[in-house]
Amino acid sequence: MLTYSRPFWDETELLEIRKVIESGTWTGGPALARFEDELRDALRVPEVVCLSSGTTAIQALLTLLRRPESSGLVVTSSLNFVAVASAALHAGYDLACTDIERDTLNMAPGSLAEVLERLAPRYAQIVVFPVHFAGLPCDIAALSAIARAHGALLAEDACHAIGAAYHPGGPPVGGHPASVGAAFSFHPTKPVAAGEGGALALADPALAGRVRRYRNHNMSREDFLDLEAAVDPGLGPNPWYYQVLAPGSNLRMSDLHAAVGLAQLARLPLSLSRRRALVDRYRAAAAELPGVRLVTPDDSAGSAHHLLPAVFDLDALGMTKREVFEFFRRRGILLQLHYTPIHCQPAFASLPAVRGCAFPVLDEVRRGLFSLPLFHGMTDRDLDQVLRALGDLAERS
Repeated sequence: MLTYSRPFWDETELLEIRKVIESGTWTGGPALARFEDELRDALRVPEVVCLSSGTTAIQALLTLLRRPESSGLVVTSSLNFVAVASAALHAGYDLACTDIERDTLNMAPGSLAEVLERLAPRYAQIVVFPVHFAGLPCDIAALSAIARAHGALLAEDACHAIGAAYHPGGPPVGGHPASVGAAFSFHPTKPVAAGEGGALALADPALAGRVRRYRNHNMSREDFLDLEAAVDPGLGPNPWYYQVLAPGSNLRMSDLHAAVGLAQLARLPLSLSRRRALVDRYRAAAAELPGVRLVTPDDSAGSAHHLLPAVFDLDALGMTKREVFEFFRRRGILLQLHYTPIHCQPAFASLPAVRGCAFPVLDEVRRGLFSLPLFHGMTDRDLDQVLRALGDLAERS
């Protein structure tokens, strides 16, 4: 069965893992330090902190930004994975969602403006947290200007977007000056996969230091309060002593995961090139097919092409969404859905700032939205299989 994504690997990953296993340092060691250094160089940012997943990266950022004495709100696109929404509630924020742009599936600036005009007066602290959906950078300039006008911070869910650029020839996603931080994911479906893992790209060294402590239970070995226990007057700080001034968590990425990430990161340019070549063929074929619209920009837009969203015209095809899914499955192709909107998920649908809100573009688009197969190891034969199925489907239109 041809799935929407599949990890690509070779002997390089095995060699990197073997180095870590033989070193005996499986966590907190040199592989993790190397991975953070190489990510920092690739993203062109001052600081990178790796964590156990993209979700925990988002969770750590929102937790450390939170001012407990203030009312807090997080705003994200309703077309997003639940990580931002869940992390917001865990960190003590309220949640609101925006609608999307039809042509990009990213957060719609007009919808964000409406949400903030309605809700901003109620909150002392607001974090706007858009996703770069499918690897296509959102309109960060417009979104940051709207956030700034309402006194809100801007953070980026870049879990789809490693290797993307904000604009043609521009800097990589992750270091926008208007953003307090960008979260990345190394889930097996991503262009850089580590099994599990995530990272925060940050400009503020002090915030990066707080994230490093927080991911390791907030343990520190400096500025000791109990000097008698911490320091030997004749020899200096006791090497076994640490202190915890506030509760933290275990959000560490292991060196085994970092080893896989190192091999994958070195291959990122090749992965992006292959994905773009596949998208070009998809685009050329889809231009002749009625009943299906690929949501993908041209190569100059800087997308990482993590996903290939397609919107099927169910009315023109005379099919239900389930019938389209089964049509492809009978041909050996397993489509995927990204995502059930946050405003439709029971955990969030009844929240005060979500309940009763209108999402007209998303509600229209989601009727026929699927993700087509797209991954580094996808062969031309695999693509031909999908294109034949799309052609067969179009004949029904």
